[in-house]
Amino acid sequence: MYKRILITGVSRPGGIGSELARRFSESGYAVYAHGSGKYDEAIGYGDAGEKNPMEKVIRLRDSDLSTKEGVEKLLAELSKYEPVSHMILCHAYSTECEMEDWTFEEINSHLLTNVTASMLLIQAFRKHFEDTAGCITLFTSGQGMGPMTNEIPYAVSKAAVANLAVQAAHILGRMDVRVNAVNPGPTDTGYIEDPELYREIENRFNAKRWGTPSDVANLLLFLHSREGAWITGQVINSEGGFRR
Repeated sequence: MYKRILITGVSRPGGIGSELARRFSESGYAVYAHGSGKYDEAIGYGDAGEKNPMEKVIRLRDSDLSTKEGVEKLLAELSKYEPVSHMILCHAYSTECEMEDWTFEEINSHLLTNVTASMLLIQAFRKHFEDTAGCITLFTSGQGMGPMTNEIPYAVSKAAVANLAVQAAHILGRMDVRVNAVNPGPTDTGYIEDPELYREIENRFNAKRWGTPSDVANLLLFLHSREGAWITGQVINSEGGFRR
């Protein structure tokens, strides 16, 4: 059976989302990819705005998933295509924010993008695609494994995402849809520019190398395959032995 998948967080070439879109497409999935180039530019990623050379991937129009309009725009565009039975919610809003810098707007940008948008996308999946078996993967972080004191709004939102996976798995399990959350650990997507900090983090892994988007794709391809059919409602920490 030809499988269709929505992958969010697909914008810049060096990101996890782009690698997932490429690998799932190469594995025979029809991939619908969504991203937000404006967010990448605002964060200052070096490859923001660069195009992804993925010919078979269907690129949906960018939209801001921190807004009701942005989520509705994505759902409206997706409804033009045949229903998906798989979904990877890789999008995220993430900034460093010390406690003294917390604002109403900054906290809610994390919650709306990471939590609210994910909940609404899962709701739409259930409403429109309830007759198909499949799999959903969410992305959490290492917030439960150690302090993240300079990015607590992000950590709090990701803790909610981890619990969302557990809760949604019970509801969607009735329609043969599995739901898991993956914490990929520190992944080299080009966000660390300080060479000294890069090497320091690198040495905390068992293999003395950073995790890569390819490592993440290897795990998710398994979770969405028949071989991963017995795994649901789990929060999986795939960190390569990273030591905090």
